[in-house]
Amino acid sequence: MTPSKDFVIIANAWGAGEDNPTSKHRIALELARQGHRVLWVEGAGMRRPRLGSGHDRGRIVRKLRAACRGARPVQERIWVVTPLLVPVPSRASVRALNGRIYRSVIRHTCRRLGFASPVLINYVPVLADAMKRWRGAQVVYHCVDRWDAFDMYDSAMMAAVDRQCCEEADVVIASSCDLLARCRRHNPNSLLVMHGVDYAHFATALESPRRPDDLPAGPVVGFFGLLSEWMDQDLVLRLADEAPHAQLVLIGTADVDVSRLRERENIHLLGPRPFRELPRYIAHFEVGIIPFVVNELTAAVNPIKLREMMAAGCPVVSTAMPEVAKYAEGDAAGGAQGGVVVADSHDAFVSAVKARLADATDASGRAALSERMREETWEAKVSQILAALEKTP
Repeated sequence: MTPSKDFVIIANAWGAGEDNPTSKHRIALELARQGHRVLWVEGAGMRRPRLGSGHDRGRIVRKLRAACRGARPVQERIWVVTPLLVPVPSRASVRALNGRIYRSVIRHTCRRLGFASPVLINYVPVLADAMKRWRGAQVVYHCVDRWDAFDMYDSAMMAAVDRQCCEEADVVIASSCDLLARCRRHNPNSLLVMHGVDYAHFATALESPRRPDDLPAGPVVGFFGLLSEWMDQDLVLRLADEAPHAQLVLIGTADVDVSRLRERENIHLLGPRPFRELPRYIAHFEVGIIPFVVNELTAAVNPIKLREMMAAGCPVVSTAMPEVAKYAEGDAAGGAQGGVVVADSHDAFVSAVKARLADATDASGRAALSERMREETWEAKVSQILAALEKTP
């Protein structure tokens, strides 16, 4: 077993992972489970807040309250701290100042907690300056998104800070082949670590749990996750129109306008559901869907929900994303009846979903699909990361 280490992880808000744990949260939890200590440092947003937005004002208030509490334990061997910074990431001078603020808060908190030579893992590109002159062990940049492809961010700035993170890091970890190729241009010590899955949790869907009361009657086509700019709402609407007997259930928070979806009688926006309850819902999906727009952003996406649906034994139909296609190509069943189907057009997507509804996967088929994810656990992924650290000076 690897000797216990101390880790500092700069990421998003810890509370954001309560209903929809990200890869960052899963890695922190797995590190703690393996006996390592983790200081989770809540990072800045990657755009300037809009004071006219109630959502942004609420985030500011929550950050102020969290900052006043100092470092606080949230799980065994995990503490969270929320530094205050200047929320103007577009200015290089402000980013440099914020980097110094973060280094100071982290050093002070690590001394108080007794952290010795911690490894720094940064997920927040606009805090690249926090990686400079690190007083600890290795510096890691974990690249999980094509940051310069988001509509909501300044593309040029995000490309610049993403590159800076790669250059400051001793080792770079990328979650998809597209991201790995980009990171290696700036740091040759970059490696691919795919996302994992909480296999034991999602495999409970195979035990035929009771149907949740808020699921509509009839065959369910389901999705769970953030309803954001990458969701192809036109595709979802067309599917609702062409499969009127099916009930399209979307579980998760929306950060974009979804009013068009609400107008369809057979589209049900349930909002977020607790992570612990997700297997109960997926168990009653005839088919799970990943209806993402195909663009530069999603070409780099390695969707955790694909692994979670597969671990739950739920057949999946997805739009044409390279990281999903790998699982479709390895599907022995193949075709529209395979466990994972990738559709290269709206026509093909709708046809694949309708084919799955017409020929539902039986219990043995679901068990076989789940088995494909048995070794893709977060424990295995964290072991890959720890092995990379052992090899890196």
